[in-house]
Amino acid sequence: MVGWEKCINSFRVEFDCDCDIYITSSNAKLLSGELATYLAGRYVEFSELYHTVFPDSDSRTMFTRYLTAGGMPYLSNLRYAEQPSYQYLQDLYNSVVLKDVVKRNSTRDVDLLEGITAYITANVGTIFSATAISKHLKSEGCTVAPETILNYIKACEDAFLFYRVRRQNLQGKKILTANEKYYITDHGIREAVFGGNMKDINLFLRILYIWNSCGEGIKSQLEK
Repeated sequence: MVGWEKCINSFRVEFDCDCDIYITSSNAKLLSGELATYLAGRYVEFSELYHTVFPDSDSRTMFTRYLTAGGMPYLSNLRYAEQPSYQYLQDLYNSVVLKDVVKRNSTRDVDLLEGITAYITANVGTIFSATAISKHLKSEGCTVAPETILNYIKACEDAFLFYRVRRQNLQGKKILTANEKYYITDHGIREAVFGGNMKDINLFLRILYIWNSCGEGIKSQLEK
């Protein structure tokens, strides 16, 4: 149906807060920046869904669950149970990689794609260089151009698996050697597929504790 996305968007505007609209599809052709523009609107917040399942839950428990499981709306249907939630997120990850990326882009080297996505997912927020990855693969006996690596990552961005923190001061070949950062769209997927969220969370809490302790010490000195 031509123009279906505009029809859906008109429903969203007409009904506003009276309903939620969920759209699912297995058709990889639906991945488009234009569709994202047409369908842009309100997002259901994690806290609202979580409280429909656990109305008496305290904020700390809810926030901890969000940090580990992410904010995919369907998790509420699973009552945020750990194993079913992670199985769903793993299936979602595999569906995006194997169907949305591979099928839509006619990807030839699926093993390379899975290796790149695994690397980025396991190292979110760290600097990334396509040239450095290309050199590493070459040392392992696999010759892959930096442009190919960037194309694979771009395919993952188009599938809304990753998003990149862009640098605005680069031109020409410098783009290939730039140390940029990538993040996975939903951190629950990272936890389900590779784990490591709690390790990062605990590190963050330790840093926050040290920061607060230092802040109290500075405050005490200023009050003297």
